[in-house]
Amino acid sequence: MSAVILAILAASFAASLIVTALAWRAGVLDMPNARSSHLNPTPRAGGLGVMAGLGAGALAASVFALSGGPLAGVLIIAAAFAVMGLADDLITLGELGKFIASVCLCVALAAVAGPVTHIPVDGGTALGLPLWLGWAGSALFVFVAVNAVNFMDGSDGMLPAVMIPASLGLAVAGLAAGVNASVIIGLALAAGLTGFALFNWAPARVFAGDVGALGVGAAWAGGALALAGHGFPGSLWLAPLFILVFLADVLLTLLRRARHGRFSLQAHREHAYQRLIDAGWSHQRAALAYGGLTVLIVLSGLAAAQGPDIAPFVTFWAWTAILTVLHVLAGRLE
Repeated sequence: MSAVILAILAASFAASLIVTALAWRAGVLDMPNARSSHLNPTPRAGGLGVMAGLGAGALAASVFALSGGPLAGVLIIAAAFAVMGLADDLITLGELGKFIASVCLCVALAAVAGPVTHIPVDGGTALGLPLWLGWAGSALFVFVAVNAVNFMDGSDGMLPAVMIPASLGLAVAGLAAGVNASVIIGLALAAGLTGFALFNWAPARVFAGDVGALGVGAAWAGGALALAGHGFPGSLWLAPLFILVFLADVLLTLLRRARHGRFSLQAHREHAYQRLIDAGWSHQRAALAYGGLTVLIVLSGLAAAQGPDIAPFVTFWAWTAILTVLHVLAGRLE
């Protein structure tokens, strides 16, 4: 298995490095505006490198005849998300059309990864869900995860800082659960994001663009959903836990905006990381803070998975409380 892991990591990193460099040279410029965190025009579509790395990692796994279960379907739908993102990067798609397409793709991803139909209860028992609720909840998880990754990709280094440890956590949990799709996706994303990070770390020379944010979010959500539906009982809570810093920032910011009468899904500058940067934090410091929190969360989640079934559930809500307090403190910055 170690040879397969090394092959996936090497292929994904190399492909991502090469394609990201090409995107840096030829990418469409992202022009700064009032909602941007950057000051200079910067090439985008660097996320093509991550997607190339994802594909290369899957090919490397296939050389070793490693079965990926729903892997092919997840990759196809992640690629569809990336194509939609690339089109938006180039010509700016209409919001209604993007929303409808996203919903359809989320349902499709839930179908190929396998919807969650049971909620584990401690002691080896599980609470069965109505089929419609399992499908709706699984598609909603994909929708929220993909958009959270997209919304939070607005600062140099933020995407790889969080998604590299989250992807490694997904791979480790997949190994423990025997879900090969989660292993391959997690390893390929981690290595691909590392190649991209060499160009995206502050000061960023290239941005992921929607092609990267949507593609990465969809691939990770598919791998996490496969783990939640087919892994050990506590893996249901690991799926949202590993990217909780993104989910918490997005959802708590939406609640904060709604409380002040500004509820909207349009781009804005009120996320906690943006407020930290406006308060004087550097992009590196913000990315390291979010990435460091993610490392702690992933490690605590993996440790909790070694205990009783209820441990990941308790860990998830404990970190939710901690991140809520941190978000409130960040919200007081001016």
